[in-house]
This record gives sequence, C-alpha cells and structure tokens, in this order.
Amino acid sequence: MTQPKGLLNREFVALNGIAFFTYCNLAIFFEFHDYLSTLPIPSMSIGFLIAAFSLTALTVRPIVSPLITVQNSRKWMFTSCCFLIASLTLYNFATGFWSMTITRVIHGAAYVVLGTSATTKLVSVIPKDKSAQAFGLLSVISLLPFALIPPLLKPLTGYFAGFDGVINVSAALMLINLSLIALLKAPRTADLDEESPLSISEIVVNLRDQRIWSLLAINLIVWTSFTSIFFYLKGFGEKIGISNPGYFFTVSTFTEMAVRVFAGHLFDKINKKISLVVSLILLIFGYMLIGIVTNPIGFYSLGLVLGLGWGIILPIINGFLFDVSAPKCRGLNANLATEMFQAGFTLGPFLGGLVLFGYGYLPLFVLSGLVLVTGIPLTLLSTKENSITGKKL
Repeated sequence: MTQPKGLLNREFVALNGIAFFTYCNLAIFFEFHDYLSTLPIPSMSIGFLIAAFSLTALTVRPIVSPLITVQNSRKWMFTSCCFLIASLTLYNFATGFWSMTITRVIHGAAYVVLGTSATTKLVSVIPKDKSAQAFGLLSVISLLPFALIPPLLKPLTGYFAGFDGVINVSAALMLINLSLIALLKAPRTADLDEESPLSISEIVVNLRDQRIWSLLAINLIVWTSFTSIFFYLKGFGEKIGISNPGYFFTVSTFTEMAVRVFAGHLFDKINKKISLVVSLILLIFGYMLIGIVTNPIGFYSLGLVLGLGWGIILPIINGFLFDVSAPKCRGLNANLATEMFQAGFTLGPFLGGLVLFGYGYLPLFVLSGLVLVTGIPLTLLSTKENSITGKKL
C-alpha cells in the first residue's frame, strides 16, 4: 500500500475524530463509582464491576489483534461501533450485579475491538518520517476528553435526569463515529489479495526481534510506574497538607499536551534513543523527589516536570515502535503497546498498593523511580541490530 505523504490526510483526521468521541465515551465514567453506589449492588462488588471493563479489554486484545488487518479494519470498526452503541443502551437495564457484569464485559469487548481495528488502520496512514509526531497528536486528542468531560458531568447529570441519561447521550454521539468510519477508504480488491492475517510464525519472528520486545517492555515499565503515582498521589498530597492534589494532574496533563502540540514536529527530527533516555531520567528524577516535597510549590512544580517527561516519552516510544516494525506488523505492535498500557494499569495499582501498605509513600515513589531505571538498558537494546533479520534501525 502507498504511504501518504502528508500527516493531516483525510483518513488520519477521521481516525483522530473516532478516537476523540470514543475517549469521550470513556471519560463520562469518571463518576461511575458514584452511580454504582446508587444501585442495589453490594459495595464490595463495585471495584470488580469497574475493573471488569479493563480486564475484558486486556483479555480480548491479544486474541483479535492478529486477526485484524489494514484491509478488514474498516468492517471491524463498523461492527464494533454498533456493538458499542448497543452496550451503552444496556446500562439502562443493568441494575443488578450480574446484569451489570454482562454489560461491562460486552462494553469492554466492543471498545477494545474498535480501538484495535482503528489502531491497525491508523498505522497505515502515518507517513514514515512523522511517526512520533502522529502519535503525539493522537495522544493530545485522547487526553482532551479527560480534561473537558469530568468537570461537565455534574451539570450534565442534572440536565439529562441522571447518569444513565448521560450514557444515552454518549451512545447517540457514537453515531458520529459511524459517519467518520464511512470516510475511510474501502479496501481495493488487489490489496485484499495481498494481505492476510498474521500467521503464528510471523508473530513469533516479530516478537523475537529484541527491538520490539524491549520497547514493549519499556512501555509496560512506564505505565506501571505512572499508575503507582496516579492512584496514590492524592493520599500523599492530603497527608502533606495540599488542599486539592488533583491539580497536580491538571498541571501535568496540560504540560503534556503543550509539549506534543508545540514540539511534536521535532520528535521525528531528533535522535529517538537520546530522547527516550533523557525523558526516562527526567521521570526518575521527578518520582524520586515527590516523596520529599513538603509544600504546594514543590508539589505542583513536580507536576510540571513529570508532565514534560510524560509528554516526551510516550509519543517517542510509540513512534520508535512504528519505525522498527515490519509494515505488516505495525498494527499488531501498536495494539501490543496498548496492551502494555492496560497491563500497567493492572500491575501498578496492585503492586503499588502492597508497597504503600507495607512501607509508606516515600518507598513507593522511590521504587517507582527505580523501576524506570531498568528502561535505560532496554533503550540500548531497542536500537541494536535486529537479531533476527540483521537489519539496523
């Protein structure tokens, strides 16, 4: 298939639109815990029901990723989007534990298939020399709903007569995605003949490439350490007298977005290995210092530092992975990177909670920084000659 010359082509813009509305759909569940507490569901089951969505996604993605190709991704997107809309309407009828469990599993499965197929299509419309910039822009689009939606939920819940009303509006908005999917080019017959789902041997060869598995490992490390900060920072902030610790992530999120908007065009021009190491050092430095700050200025300043590090490292990793992947494996590897993201959101809170319970906040943050140190030698592996093909980056 011919690679597009410009980044802002029709399909790239349409796919970013699909990502935006899909993440808006996720952002409305910011108050899902409060909604579940109003239903006749045991309090001890609420955490499971919240996690059921991510656990489903974590399970389904490795199964469907090898089956989805650039050529069949459009059909997968359309079908999964229809199921996603249907799953959102099911929330109107899910008032007990089992009905809500089934709804969450269907919702999670539909979401992950839509995301997987959209990612597979996305990597085919990114120019080779703009990979990091493309993933930087996509991440800004992905962050926007989480910055915009949560503050609006309270008035929206009142206007639409409850949280279930907001979910119904979200389902209606997902119809926009169906029209955006229609903007994507239909596969040509010749292309259909050329491309088939990845075979097991192709997947094995791909994963044996040390550049691939090392970058996936770095992705897992980054997200595991991030979630250890994300889920436990509020308690630490309150402990040292910060009135609203949530503003830490307001500062860091807008810093991430600013870095990717204003410096994203540089991500593909500078050495990705150096950028990766520098951003890792920046994050290690920030994590190590969090546990010793004692005032708001230091606390929020570290939000700025970490926002800068997160703003650089995530598009660099994804762009790097795109660059070293064989064209046929780019969709698979991009989806495996997302799998590392979801695995990090599972491991980070679990392991971080054990450390926090046993040792306290300072060891938790120091250990999060030390975990990132392992990413530096992995970065060197990611730039070495491919041990399978003998090719260099």
